[in-house]
Amino acid sequence: MNEIEGHALGTQAAVLAALARFAHTHPALPGGYLTTSSFTPTEARVLLDTAADLEAWREALHVDTDEVTLSATNQRTKLEFVTRLGRSTVVVFAVFSLATQAVTA
Repeated sequence: MNEIEGHALGTQAAVLAALARFAHTHPALPGGYLTTSSFTPTEARVLLDTAADLEAWREALHVDTDEVTLSATNQRTKLEFVTRLGRSTVVVFAVFSLATQAVTA
């Protein structure tokens, strides 16, 4: 099998090791959907289920509240922050729907 230069798994080693160390030192944090890519080998993206989960990660990563961005469309709201974890960049976000109508019994 030919290896495409710059797209080998080894290029992602630093970000994977940083995430493993972080998980080891913060085992009680909410789990997320973590992705890395050979196209951005020093970046990881973490999709979390809720805003509360994002807040837990923000605190564990010592990210200031001013660094969290809020964006919204007609259907969804997204909270996100970007930080460094060792020499890697970590993008942490949660996407959710806001309740727009009161529920009646």
